[in-house]
Amino acid sequence: MSKDGKALSNPALGGVPTAKEAALAPFLWHRAEALERLGGDEALLRELCEIFLEESPKLLRNLRKAIEDGDADSVMRAAHSLKSEVGYLGAAEASQAAQQLEDMGAENKLAAAPKTLILLEREISGLHSAMKDQAGVPQ
Repeated sequence: MSKDGKALSNPALGGVPTAKEAALAPFLWHRAEALERLGGDEALLRELCEIFLEESPKLLRNLRKAIEDGDADSVMRAAHSLKSEVGYLGAAEASQAAQQLEDMGAENKLAAAPKTLILLEREISGLHSAMKDQAGVPQ
């Protein structure tokens, strides 16, 4: 999405993505979807983005520590919190990775958790960049 909420260029429909769109492609979030959930309230979206940008690093640290400690219950809780936040904001890839970690915690099977955490961290890092740009949140 562009800052004005328009869809990004779609190569499948003959559009050519800009360099910036191509760089952000793996980390796009559905700003319009999030904005719709908020009744079009731009100020509220910006506030939620600011909260997410502040809180998500803490949740990721908690998740990383829980994985290192082998604490499946804490993995499940931290991953659930992240999944809810990124899902609400329209970040499907990050939500899917968090869901996988939540499931691993629920099943007490954490062998693949470090690898999935790396994916989640990459998605959230990209989400931070896209969100700061698209929501007008200061860098």
